[in-house]
Amino acid sequence: MARKLTLTFMSGSRDGEVVQLQTAGAPPSISIGRLAPCELAISDDPDLSRRHARLVWNGSSWMLEDLDSSNGTFIGEFQAARRVSGPTPIKDGDIFRVGLTRLRLGSAKDKRVATAAAAANATRS
Repeated sequence: MARKLTLTFMSGSRDGEVVQLQTAGAPPSISIGRLAPCELAISDDPDLSRRHARLVWNGSSWMLEDLDSSNGTFIGEFQAARRVSGPTPIKDGDIFRVGLTRLRLGSAKDKRVATAAAAANATRS
C-alpha cells in the first residue's frame, strides 16, 4: 500500500523546500541519496552517498535506516544527535541528517510543496 511522505529541507540550498513523496513497494519506502534511482536525490551535498538512507513504513510508524553510507545518518540535532545503527523509529516532527542535509519528517504547512517528480527534475537540470 502506497503512503505519502512529507519532508522539509532544514538546511542547504533547498532550505525551507517541502517535498511530498509517494512511497511504493512492500513495505512502502523511499531512498535518499545523491543520485537517481533514489526517490529523493540531493545532488549538491558532497557528504551524501549515492544511496545514503531509507525511510520505511513498518505498518504503524516510519523507520530510518542508514544504507552503509560513508558519513552516517543521524537523528536529532547538534550534540543531541545520535547515529542510526539499524532501523530506528522516527516520528512526525523529528529532524534527521544525511550528509550535510538536515530534513524534518512530517506534515508541512508551507505552500512551497513540490511533487517527487518536480523535485527529481530540478536535481537533473
